[in-house]
Amino acid sequence: MPPLMETTSAAAASTSATSSEGCVCHVHTAPPFTPSSVLLRRRRLLIALGVLLVALATAAALRNGQALLTWDEPIQREVEANRTSALNDMFLALSRLGSTVFVLIAGSLGAILTWRRCRAVATALLVATFARPAIEFIVKGLVGRDRPDFDRLVAGTGSSFPSGHVMAAIALWGLLPVVVALYTRRRAIWWASVGVSVTLIAGIAASRVYLGVHWFSDVTAGLVVGTFFLLGVDTVLVRAHRRYPCKMLAEQAERERAQLEEAQPARAAPVEPPEKVPVGSGV
Repeated sequence: MPPLMETTSAAAASTSATSSEGCVCHVHTAPPFTPSSVLLRRRRLLIALGVLLVALATAAALRNGQALLTWDEPIQREVEANRTSALNDMFLALSRLGSTVFVLIAGSLGAILTWRRCRAVATALLVATFARPAIEFIVKGLVGRDRPDFDRLVAGTGSSFPSGHVMAAIALWGLLPVVVALYTRRRAIWWASVGVSVTLIAGIAASRVYLGVHWFSDVTAGLVVGTFFLLGVDTVLVRAHRRYPCKMLAEQAERERAQLEEAQPARAAPVEPPEKVPVGSGV
């Protein structure tokens, strides 16, 4: 069951039923997958991510992350030794797509544009946009790791762990398929938006190491924190959908109701009992 965009298990059941009848459900009400459908079904993966995050945060907080430098420093030096002007321009552009100012503006505009079409999606966008900086501030304050300082291409301020750009990228671009689903029924377009989302998040994450402002472990932790954050936004979206059902959910419910009525066998007409013939009557 894809819980990010559906509100009941009937939506998932109706997806297969309608597809067999040639009717295509709106991808907004029944997406192929969601963060919750992927992670909550795989509890071991969820636990492993939690253990990894705790281990990285503990190592980063102790002695300013000296234990993590075993692989962080060689990776950083190797990346900086293979820079080119073309890569510099590309990663600088990618990094801007995860900056706090850009994400705050883009997330706010996205919420405004989607408000009338689906208040639940707009609410999720607002929560993702404005809750993420608070979580980043708290985690960075608790860990307090210094940034790398070899050959930075841009200035870096604040603590290093976890990468705020990566968390911001997930908060914004991780919801791109949710927004795209409001405007198309074509699953091919939805899958394309997933590809764009993953590519941008990965590119922004790589840019922070390339530009010399984050260790590799900072970026890894940012991806893990962002994953849990997206799971929380998922819950917000489901609850907001229940409270503010959009037009597409109403249409889906109407289709389900019609399908249930068609599936029920017609009630047989009542059979009248045979007329009783008095005993001894002749023919």
